[in-house]
Amino acid sequence: MDDTDVRSGHLHSSGFIFKGRARVKAFDVVGAGTSVGLLELWDTDVAPTAATYGRSAAVVTVTSTAHGLKTGNTVGISFQAASGVIATPGSYEITVTGANTFTLTDINSGTIATSTVCRYVSGTQKGYTAQWLSTYHTSATDVFFNGFSIPGNGILANIGIYVYADNLDSVSVYYG
Repeated sequence: MDDTDVRSGHLHSSGFIFKGRARVKAFDVVGAGTSVGLLELWDTDVAPTAATYGRSAAVVTVTSTAHGLKTGNTVGISFQAASGVIATPGSYEITVTGANTFTLTDINSGTIATSTVCRYVSGTQKGYTAQWLSTYHTSATDVFFNGFSIPGNGILANIGIYVYADNLDSVSVYYG
């Protein structure tokens, strides 16, 4: 695809929009109107791993059974909110602290209760590191079309575009 070819993918739940190199140009969501909606975009060809986390100061501790990661690995990670507070999504180098836990240093700090949900991707796929791309929330009463254009050339996904959708009626992603 060149920069003038724009395609779209549409989902009513989590899943892949496209597998391959592409730039996310825009997306739109429609909230379910029953509770806060969540959209996460990932550069990966496997679905993100669900885990839990807590944060004390800037240290985030992630619990993921038999994660298989090593100190120095990079994870792309996104966090759900606990009492209106959220750790900062992004790509972080980790320190393994146990077979089921690892830590990372958030660029922000504060306290977040343990057992709060997060998702992450790791490893090299198709010669590129899997990563988190973007997170968007809707309000609990949102049942409207929310469309967003991404400036410049868009967000580059080297591996593929995976959408995690929670409490959303629909998601469309435009890419090229």
